[in-house]
Amino acid sequence: KMTTKSHNHSVQDTNNIGKKIEILTNLKTTPTIISRDLKIQGELFSTGIVEIQGTINGTINGNSIILREEGHIDGIVFAENFSIRGKFEGTIKAKNISIASKARVNGEIEYDILSVEDGACIDGHFKKK
Repeated sequence: KMTTKSHNHSVQDTNNIGKKIEILTNLKTTPTIISRDLKIQGELFSTGIVEIQGTINGTINGNSIILREEGHIDGIVFAENFSIRGKFEGTIKAKNISIASKARVNGEIEYDILSVEDGACIDGHFKKK
């Protein structure tokens, strides 16, 4: 009886693991990369991860936005998570904002959670949501 119960328990665990892997796989998305030589003017919408190495003039509406060291945004960003390592000018409305040491930020920043590394260059107005 012990062997049977143990075996049934393993089968159930295996099924749960399979379901968890399926859920994680569905949530995982390949990031969209805006390369260095790409310049976008207008609006960008994404439910996934967007890595910006190029230049964007306009509005970005997304889930997770990563502005790389060589990237530049001039405009408005609405996001759940916004990681800034490059140059940003404009307005940010995001839940979680992370500003790295090499970042240069100028503008209006509205946030729930904010983290700033030593060395970041920031000029702007901050407002906690």
